[in-house]
Amino acid sequence: MKVRKSFTIDERLLSELSEFRWRNRINSLSEALERVLRLGLNSLKTVQEIKEDEEILEQRRVNNETYSRIEGELSRYLGKYIIIALGKFIGAADSFEEAVEILRREAPEAKHAIIQKVGREVVVEREWPGLLERLR
Repeated sequence: MKVRKSFTIDERLLSELSEFRWRNRINSLSEALERVLRLGLNSLKTVQEIKEDEEILEQRRVNNETYSRIEGELSRYLGKYIIIALGKFIGAADSFEEAVEILRREAPEAKHAIIQKVGREVVVEREWPGLLERLR
């Protein structure tokens, strides 16, 4: 549904919008403005997604460093699931489900975490983006 609104715009910006309209063979100025706004808003979403991806990558890096640092000490948790998030060892659990609950309780803001059963070799073939989001 289209809504009619009025607004004030800088003359130079209006001139650029008009030029954009003619270059792209857009029927009206309002359609040109709508297209420019959509492009701009989509760009902002992309920037936000990039920031989120960078945050996830940084958390992954810190979590992996923590895992590497404490890997030699994990033998005492043989058969249990260890949890690492936000660069810290969060705890150990008897089941994967219990580990997820501990993660939710102790680090709800984590965007990346490691839950691994100690003593079991894990080969990662691919990552599941957004897995933590789906578990919440």
